[in-house]
Amino acid sequence: MGSDVGLEMLKDIVMLRGIPAIFIRRANAVVIADLHLGYEESMARQGVYLPRLQIRKALRVIRKAKEITGAKKLIINGDIKHEFGRLLKSEKLEVAKFLRGAYETGYSEVILVRGNHDNYVKPIIESLGGEVVEELVEGDVLLTHGHKKVRGSHGVIVIGHEHPSISVSISGVKARFPIFLLVPLEDDSMVLVLPAAGAYQTGNPVSVIRENYLSPIIREKGVVSEAVPIIVDETEGLMPLPKISLLESLI
Repeated sequence: MGSDVGLEMLKDIVMLRGIPAIFIRRANAVVIADLHLGYEESMARQGVYLPRLQIRKALRVIRKAKEITGAKKLIINGDIKHEFGRLLKSEKLEVAKFLRGAYETGYSEVILVRGNHDNYVKPIIESLGGEVVEELVEGDVLLTHGHKKVRGSHGVIVIGHEHPSISVSISGVKARFPIFLLVPLEDDSMVLVLPAAGAYQTGNPVSVIRENYLSPIIREKGVVSEAVPIIVDETEGLMPLPKISLLESLI
């Protein structure tokens, strides 16, 4: 799997070119995070009306990932839906549509690692043959959404939750890009933060201040000055940047 497919900065994990997804070789699995299906209905209830883009982008991402990897397993690393405390009509419909689309695309197994937004969605996923878990271990890789602390030692921890992005000032103009973020931890393990797969989840800016991160994993143990951002862009592909301590004047 060469550079035309993605970037392998961690053993067994390929960041896929041009899409917010990774491929874990050992598990033959594509991993995405933070779809936030139903976001448009949630915003409409607040008087903000948006085009229905979330489900279309979600299906486009997993189809592209399947096309370039041939993966049999699809893992959603948290927040397949948007609302916290209830299940909106559009969430119910779009989660079902997404799972059916995944199976039609050729994934034989779909797993949701439960995120902090994923209340009330388990019966829908299980009724369509999917599985819901609190965390998932694939070799020395732990998949967890990132909103909780983790126990034990793991070589690599893959999370979502942060929706990482980077805003770079070029000649006085700021441009924002979604990113993968590699964050070393004080115990010598590594966190790989996935960019949000939702169309409207444009991202939270990365920082050299540890307390600015959402995940307790990074807030408590992250060596964020050494974190490496990798821009993911549909047109340009993947663009690794210097560690964020060297980008402080630009971000």
